[in-house]
Amino acid sequence: MKTLSWGMRRAIATGLSLFLCACAGGGVEWRRDADLGTRALSHGRLSEAEPALESALARAEAFRPGDARLASSLNALGDLRMAQGSPAKAELLYRRALAIMEKESGPDSPETAAAVAYLAEACAASGKDVEAGRLLRRALTSAQTDPKRHAEIAARLSEFAGLQRSLGRDDEAAAAYRRALAVTEKALGPDNRFTADRLTDLALFHHARGDFAEADAYYLRALAVKEKILGPGHPETEAALNDLALFYEAQEKLDDAEALYKRALAELERAHGKSSPRLAATLGHYAHLQRRRGRPVQAAALEARANALIRRPKPRP
Repeated sequence: MKTLSWGMRRAIATGLSLFLCACAGGGVEWRRDADLGTRALSHGRLSEAEPALESALARAEAFRPGDARLASSLNALGDLRMAQGSPAKAELLYRRALAIMEKESGPDSPETAAAVAYLAEACAASGKDVEAGRLLRRALTSAQTDPKRHAEIAARLSEFAGLQRSLGRDDEAAAAYRRALAVTEKALGPDNRFTADRLTDLALFHHARGDFAEADAYYLRALAVKEKILGPGHPETEAALNDLALFYEAQEKLDDAEALYKRALAELERAHGKSSPRLAATLGHYAHLQRRRGRPVQAAALEARANALIRRPKPRP
């Protein structure tokens, strides 16, 4: 079974970094190792993250048993194990962290609810679907004790929807995704980044089911929100453009996909210049489309340009 939210839990590294700052009550070496490890993990540098996070945990073990720094280190190393594809190892770490947070922060605190959700992810990845569902319902119930935790409620609903989807319960998944969107829109309004994320969840869900009309509508709404609040050329806006282009490409709407790739490139060039490495991903997608259309010369030119941008040395500050 797929991991519930490693790919979707885009805020883990940020949350951990904030947690580290909140725990800045000593342990200089621990803070150094923890910060190095979480930064490396957030950038996908797993081999670099591992020794730093293991060292941070070893240092945290010397603190008192209920120290929040120990829970933070356990969760961070658990995240690494999940990224390495070892959910059983992550589960052991998450269970220890959860026990600490329950005792120190209370059973319904946001920190405890997050620890519950992390454990649910590991259980789901290990095929323990019943326990994963129970844990996610617990995390959702905790979040619902405070209406101000709307973003957390929506995140838990999306994770629960992902679990239901993986179990083939599409109706339950669709209901949870829609509820997550409704919660977010009510709390934050229709023009918000979190609302756009929930729209993208629904777009991907309907895309996978083959409900292309519904998927198209959600992709377009997500893109419109990103364009309005972030503007053209922003990485999230361009990601939404590329999502929509790939969706059209999968449906053989190649003209529509090409128009979007051209638009994305034009916006990126205006925002960042023609020599920016940020163009590389879109150039690669566009090159793939050109090969599909039987245009190897154009594809090769786009690929060469993308490779040159990737290899281009960064300017000195």
